[in-house]
Amino acid sequence: MGFYMKYLSLRVIVSISLFMSLKACTQSSNNPNELDNENLTCTIPSAMYPSKNLVIASHTDFTKKHYPERIASFKENPLSKNGIVFLGNSITENGGDWGKRFNNSKIKNRGIAGDTTEGVLARLDELTYCEQKQIFILIGINDLFRDDMTSEKVYENILKIVNQIHEKSPNTNIFVHTILPTSTLKIREKIQMTNELLRNSASKNPYQLIELHTEFTDKDGLMNMNLSHDGVHLNETGYRVWMKKIINLISL
Repeated sequence: MGFYMKYLSLRVIVSISLFMSLKACTQSSNNPNELDNENLTCTIPSAMYPSKNLVIASHTDFTKKHYPERIASFKENPLSKNGIVFLGNSITENGGDWGKRFNNSKIKNRGIAGDTTEGVLARLDELTYCEQKQIFILIGINDLFRDDMTSEKVYENILKIVNQIHEKSPNTNIFVHTILPTSTLKIREKIQMTNELLRNSASKNPYQLIELHTEFTDKDGLMNMNLSHDGVHLNETGYRVWMKKIINLISL
């Protein structure tokens, strides 16, 4: 009788364990919203990317060639759901593998050398379609080098970028960096004015301001040349300053 009771007890335990495993499996398969989507590659329709024939009027001849090349590379290396994107121009692109910098594979580089606010506005669908967790924006310096571009217009375009992301991907946390200084005196005031507009409107718009400009200025409000190799682009010391500024904001 003792042996029979032990046999029954073992059968009951096995049956309960099997039932719980099947139940867990069924719940997982029937509730896709409960699945971990953190690292799922986002299958992006081609229509979400700018056409290779698109021409951005504010681009230089170099960028008109480089822009579609970078877009093609983005298609080959798609974003993940709930990822982190660094969005900008050559200062961002030249940062290389931002994921490696922060030891976070979710981070992708979406910088394009020579890009302007208009160029960024034309390529936001990839980001909003994949609903990124965080987007870090640094853009505007190439606009401000143009004589026909005002601080107010650059500021308005940055707000358009922010609002377009927020409208289509409302759960994305958007960070906007103040524009870095350069060694070019004639655009110093334009940079400062654009940054002041961004500072003054941060509390009224869906972005968090990152005060990067002051980390790179010398006593004259120009680029600290210990952090740059040409007065615009950063050297590795400069990138480390940037990383230190934002490391506590990066989501794990």
